[in-house]
Amino acid sequence: MASVRDSFIRLCLKPSVECDLPGRLRLRFGRFEMLPRAALPYLHYIEDILGMLAGVREVRVNARIGTILILYDAQMTSSAAILHWVDAVVEEGLRMAREKDWSKAVDEAELVHLARRRLTMLLPRAGKENQEAGSAAAPAKEGL
Repeated sequence: MASVRDSFIRLCLKPSVECDLPGRLRLRFGRFEMLPRAALPYLHYIEDILGMLAGVREVRVNARIGTILILYDAQMTSSAAILHWVDAVVEEGLRMAREKDWSKAVDEAELVHLARRRLTMLLPRAGKENQEAGSAAAPAKEGL
């Protein structure tokens, strides 16, 4: 049953790219409205989590329409690296959810601290992939 739940959550949190310009990425989460209502109070953490990635300057979440605008330094990261980070965050969240019943075990602040610590451990791997993805990214165009 957990694999069905995990697949459903992956489906809801799989973004599509609406706009991809050097330094500007808009993602749409087309099925975010299917997420359980219990997840909605935690959407504000998206900005914090995406901001953990080196080069991400600003994150704007529009929960009403399910989009996220990410402004980033194209010399430090790329849209491919950001998309990889989104996938890594979802997978780590699913791993954490399978470990125990968090609703009974800890308060929200403790859970946030644990999640940040675990995601920070993923950053060096994501950082290396950022550099690889960034080197393959198209150079920024003048005048955009």
